[in-house]
Amino acid sequence: MARKVKISASALNVRLHPHSPDIYMKWLRSIYSNRLVSQVHGDRYAMVSSIDGTGASNNILTGAITTFVKLDGDGNWFNAAQMSEATEEDISEINIPRNLFPNAAAFYFYMDAEEHKIYFQTYSKGKYLTANSALRFFNGLATQAPIASVFGQAKISIVQDKSSLEYMFSIKKIKEINIRISKPNTDIFDEDFEANIEKHLDGTNSREITISYRAESNSSIKPDDDINKISKVALENGFVEVKGRDDQGAVRLNSEDYPKQLQDRYDPEEQSERAAFFRLIPARKKANN
Repeated sequence: MARKVKISASALNVRLHPHSPDIYMKWLRSIYSNRLVSQVHGDRYAMVSSIDGTGASNNILTGAITTFVKLDGDGNWFNAAQMSEATEEDISEINIPRNLFPNAAAFYFYMDAEEHKIYFQTYSKGKYLTANSALRFFNGLATQAPIASVFGQAKISIVQDKSSLEYMFSIKKIKEINIRISKPNTDIFDEDFEANIEKHLDGTNSREITISYRAESNSSIKPDDDINKISKVALENGFVEVKGRDDQGAVRLNSEDYPKQLQDRYDPEEQSERAAFFRLIPARKKANN
């Protein structure tokens, strides 16, 4: 048996209007067909490099995100042998086609258009694609003209770890809790509380709502069932921020710093990396891949 290899994933929640699986499928396919490139981190960029539509009947699209280094051909070059800035003669010997990029790495993704979530591989062959990097990447794609002009503004957030709430709400003194929820979302209050937040946001031409709790002087907020219920929705449709104090002093915690992580190990002699990644995805709408 070969040594088992790490496989891990996180997820993003994408929100578009009108809110339907078909819109999300078209959105991602348009990103791919336009061959759009977006920044991941520093000089590292990425693009959706492949799409597999065999699960489309189940509102599933899968494929790969490829990251690479985007060289600034107009920047200064350095000659390490001469320990000096490269001369024009040195640079004239460089001939890298504009469509070739070095240090590439591929990460599988899985989009459930019904749940409007994109699961993505965060580790592959020693390379990483963090949740924050994936968020920056997809936000960069969503704001480019070929996408934004057709689909409007996409609201994208990191799906956060539910255990983060227990940690954040356990600090010694909670002075403030801020909960942000973006549309579309599910009902988060019971039926006696006006209507659901999504209808309220639509009716007021608003795209998000922030609920803030502030402690009485010299007191600490005690999160009850309602605060926990609202906060759990925000973990997939916004964020929860907690300000207060612990034994070390003032603290400011944000649920976005605790992305949901799906992890496992697999034997590469018995299973492909792609299959191992798909095994991580929650099974509700899993396609036969």
